[in-house]
Amino acid sequence: MTKKGFQLDQVLNFRKEMEKMRKIDFAAAKYELDGANEQLARAESAMRRLSEELREKQIDGISANDLQLYANFSRKKREQIIDQRQEVVALERKVVEKRETLLTAAKDKKVLEAFKERKVQAMKRDAAERELHFLDEISIQKKGHGKR
Repeated sequence: MTKKGFQLDQVLNFRKEMEKMRKIDFAAAKYELDGANEQLARAESAMRRLSEELREKQIDGISANDLQLYANFSRKKREQIIDQRQEVVALERKVVEKRETLLTAAKDKKVLEAFKERKVQAMKRDAAERELHFLDEISIQKKGHGKR
């Protein structure tokens, strides 16, 4: 580039930093969602094991007191699973929001990078035209000196 350079370098650097921050935010939200999904899967697996255990106990014979304990525990587990599913849905929304924010930041950076590239190409063309004009002038002056 010429002496001045690209005047919006600070803005471009800011947009690059914003994109990095948005990537970090997105990754953190995705990590949180993955953890919540794993927790949900574990809770659902525990619920399936509990149901199977209860079925086996019922076949073998179970006291009313134990049946009540299983029912209470089962109800509590179902409530936890419902809460965890709601948490997963909320985190999925958060991930979508963070992804959209990241895409916007990436687009903003790309626009400025494209603008910078056009400016660089324009400056190179201008420099080449000035150099060509200068060489033409030198050539004309040499021809003019040769005729005298």
